[in-house]
Amino acid sequence: MTRTIDSASAIVIGGGMIGCSIALDLLRAGVQTTLFDKGKLLQEASTAAAGMLGAQVEIHHPGAFYELCRFSQSIYKGWTEELEQCSGLSAQYIERGILRIAYNEEDEAELRSRLSWMQDAEWIDSGTIRSLEPGVAYGERGGLHFAKDHQIHPVHTARALEAALRREGCTIHEESPVFGLIEKNGRICGIRTAGEEHYADHIVLASGAWASALTEPFGLSLPIFPVKGQCISVRLPSPIIEHTVFTKGCYVVPKMDGSLLIGATQEEAGYDKKAHVSVIAALYRRAVELLPELAEAELVSTWAGLRPGTRDELPFIGTSSRLPGLIIAAGHYRNGILLAPATGKLIKQIVLGEAPSVDLSAFNPDRVLNLTPAH
Repeated sequence: MTRTIDSASAIVIGGGMIGCSIALDLLRAGVQTTLFDKGKLLQEASTAAAGMLGAQVEIHHPGAFYELCRFSQSIYKGWTEELEQCSGLSAQYIERGILRIAYNEEDEAELRSRLSWMQDAEWIDSGTIRSLEPGVAYGERGGLHFAKDHQIHPVHTARALEAALRREGCTIHEESPVFGLIEKNGRICGIRTAGEEHYADHIVLASGAWASALTEPFGLSLPIFPVKGQCISVRLPSPIIEHTVFTKGCYVVPKMDGSLLIGATQEEAGYDKKAHVSVIAALYRRAVELLPELAEAELVSTWAGLRPGTRDELPFIGTSSRLPGLIIAAGHYRNGILLAPATGKLIKQIVLGEAPSVDLSAFNPDRVLNLTPAH
């Protein structure tokens, strides 16, 4: 069966945080949008995360990616407020920063080196750390305070985002894997699902670690691969920290409901999403070393998610000369939640023919072809 979607339309492939954010921006711009996901919306990496908006803490060098993260961070609070207004649900946005603490000389030197280029970081000494978070383990040498690195709750944000999509009239196809792209007259103009073809003016590929399977038949092999991250949720009778506390190998994120999320590991293990006892135990030990009171915490849950990694650690955002008609937004790795507002806005601008708010040349998919990126 063939179904044709009316003019001024878009199909978004992938119902994670990135795909849903793109769909919402397109809907608000008046573009009739249909969203396809191989499973349920927002069930992969989107909700298997801690929700840190770490535009500073997780970036290790200046450049285009750092600027993209800062741009998304700058619009995040307004984005969540609009999301909450539309959905009637809270994203649980918390305006507390992150303390990135150094416990050895090498780590201190690396953190101090960032001060020469970071825009929103402040070095604080051990006494200041102790005054802000007296529960951290002794022996700290100081650290960086990232006051603008806020956080959301990924599960609550996902619920608000899905509710907003439905209220804006998005056509949503869950449990509907896309098996192929349709090309006519040298342009991608549709998709194939089980027994159906769907057409639209714009096709947006935002299927994370699964994106490359749809572009490879057309000679564009995107080096996107799954990176498993395992996390823990625990609870104590009363709060022990107010800020997110981060050290090498571990972070602890306090949530509004009193839980603390501990993360996260990094492992290239294919599409295996099992949480392993040995890995979870090692992560928990590291968290207790950072916050000794966690030794008495109640275990709430453990889980694993697959982040879409790339070899050059940059996402793919934009169009490719190999696949006219297709817009790609994939490979956001650990920063999908942080970059959701920016990516939605940027893809909307591409669809509407507007100048992007951020220079996208560093993220052009054609970089894998060793071609000069299109502007």
